[in-house]
Amino acid sequence: MILVVGIGHPLRRDDAVGLWIAQNLEEREGVKVLGVQELTPELIAQVVGADLVIFVDARCGAGPVRWERIKPGPTPPLTHTLTPQGLLSWTARLFGTAPEAWLVTVPARDFSLGEGFSRRTRLAAEALLRRLMTYLGGEE
Repeated sequence: MILVVGIGHPLRRDDAVGLWIAQNLEEREGVKVLGVQELTPELIAQVVGADLVIFVDARCGAGPVRWERIKPGPTPPLTHTLTPQGLLSWTARLFGTAPEAWLVTVPARDFSLGEGFSRRTRLAAEALLRRLMTYLGGEE
């Protein structure tokens, strides 16, 4: 099973890009999609059941959408705000294994209060959505 986790705050403009991806990416057989404001320990059960996890989040700055392979590292304190690597680390520590995982970051500039994306973030998000739909077997 492939798990796509979109991360973001719905009222911080470009920061909501991960949530937007999760809301617009349709689940299909073998694909589960979650939209969250932050990564919490409760997600460990979802992560351990996946073969592949794709985390989608905003990244402050310009440039292209970045795909970075991530792996478990040192286990951080167990708090209610984990990084993708921290979530993988706890999954590996508790279950002895962690799935293949990627952190996909979308360039973002506007984190002010409000809704809607800046032009560059919107264009990058739309392109990423098309790429994910193609990769996951959906239509463009």
